[in-house]
Amino acid sequence: MDRLEQTLTAFEPGFLGQLGTYVAVVDDQVRHHDLHSPTVGILLCTGRDEAVVRYSLASAATPLAVATYDTLTPEQRAGLPGPAALTAALHDVLIRTSTADHPPASAGTPRRHPTYRSLR
Repeated sequence: MDRLEQTLTAFEPGFLGQLGTYVAVVDDQVRHHDLHSPTVGILLCTGRDEAVVRYSLASAATPLAVATYDTLTPEQRAGLPGPAALTAALHDVLIRTSTADHPPASAGTPRRHPTYRSLR
């Protein structure tokens, strides 16, 4: 099983802790151990610093990957939704969370959108 997450920002090391938690929950609560391989967490970011990613992943106990959509191989992209589907899903999540989690902004106050949400 794969756990796909997308962020609207460049990679930050703290994202791996959150993704690792999601992977652990999916492995424990969702994955059928006799049918599925261990869950892999995939984080799609708008950008990444290779050194920061490498050092951040060095201590990860669960299988995690950090990529931008453009850096994925054609084989990896084949198993994921395309850019238009990812954009539509992200837009849908942002609209749902901004209307459910945040009251309408008053005049002159910008509405804050979450930057890290699950697509599944």
